[in-house]
Amino acid sequence: MDDLEFRRRVIAQPHNEDQDIVDFAKQDPEHQKFIEQMQELDDSLNQALDIPVPKGLADRILTNTPEYNDDHSAPDNANLESEAVEDNVINAQSRFKLGGAPLAMAASLFVAIGAFFFTSNEHNVAYGAGEHALTHVYHEINSLEKSTEISLQTVNEKFAELGGKLDELPGKVTYLMFCDFKGQRGLHLVFESDYGPMTVFIVPSKAQSFGIGDSDFSDQRFAGHIDRGPDADTILVASLGAPVDQYTNRINSAIRWLH
Repeated sequence: MDDLEFRRRVIAQPHNEDQDIVDFAKQDPEHQKFIEQMQELDDSLNQALDIPVPKGLADRILTNTPEYNDDHSAPDNANLESEAVEDNVINAQSRFKLGGAPLAMAASLFVAIGAFFFTSNEHNVAYGAGEHALTHVYHEINSLEKSTEISLQTVNEKFAELGGKLDELPGKVTYLMFCDFKGQRGLHLVFESDYGPMTVFIVPSKAQSFGIGDSDFSDQRFAGHIDRGPDADTILVASLGAPVDQYTNRINSAIRWLH
């Protein structure tokens, strides 16, 4: 499980107690905090949607039906029908918790979540890669504090397993590993630059490219750029204000594929 899958599952079911969710949350205090935040939101929504049935609602419904007008002279039957309708209204209200303003609020929330995760294919693929890259960086945020240099030879020994090599490095590499990037095995490295540490993912794209659409993404701390190539997609993440597209181009120009 990666961080993005964890967040999606918690958003979908905040009170999920599946063991893999519990175990994953124990690895990072931020994960547990995220669960607690989603549970609080879920509880707040349930409270907002738990609207009591207005008194006499069933009677008002009955008085507006043709059947009531035909049978109003039979009070016993009407009372029985009133009780049955009221029971049904209460059951329905309890089950679906519909109400004017709360329903609108819930609808807005579900639309927002749907827009986040289930947009059109083009935007979903592009946004998903950027979101995954940011999530990956935050998950391994300590990698940005490494300072021991990793040689170009060591980098290429790993890169060769993916079928590539680098002629040069854009800066001193301080972090290097393989990673699972949205189901694809890629190279994850961090290097120093004039704009601080930068993270780059080089992910072979012949099996699956990270698509089409906008190549740039950002949040309040980082900005990123996706460069899609015939052999690999290069995703670079750096501090806001850094020329990420320029550094991505420098990396791509240094990549050689061992065909």
